[in-house]
Amino acid sequence: MSSRAEEAEPEMNTPCPYPDTRRRDFIDLINDTDQYWVEVMGDRLFHDLNYYDLFTRMWLRLNNDRGSPGGTVEAFRKSELYQLMPNVSQRTAIKYIQIAIDQGLLIERMDPGDLRSRRVTMSADLKRRIELFLDYSISVFETFPLAASRVLPGTSQAEAEPPAGGAPHDA
Repeated sequence: MSSRAEEAEPEMNTPCPYPDTRRRDFIDLINDTDQYWVEVMGDRLFHDLNYYDLFTRMWLRLNNDRGSPGGTVEAFRKSELYQLMPNVSQRTAIKYIQIAIDQGLLIERMDPGDLRSRRVTMSADLKRRIELFLDYSISVFETFPLAASRVLPGTSQAEAEPPAGGAPHDA
């Protein structure tokens, strides 16, 4: 019989361990990608991960071609944007969104169907910046050598294989 703690934990694949040199390379890759976000956004103010959540989730919804129930949208009600920032309170999300509007990254207009509401969309410049960031990130991750540290000097191929039940790295 399992303990209560074991029952409460979700099942996770156990990744095979990598050497510290590979881990450091990965941290460098993340840091380089993070620095590119700062450069492409042009202002450290937007370095905050909550802006990353907001802008990338907006981009996904604005460029949705997967036929999901929500479908592609042209603009959001302001209240919809708060949901795209799940790690902050609504009050904080309101402030963040207003800053992005004031800086010209988000465009706010009256909703023609409901004059009491406002619609918000990404500026063409923000969309371009997000797509630059995505293209850069994809290129960096695609060039990260997957097999470079599979077999370490002094290690046999069998020792380098992931343990049974471990998550494959190439999946």
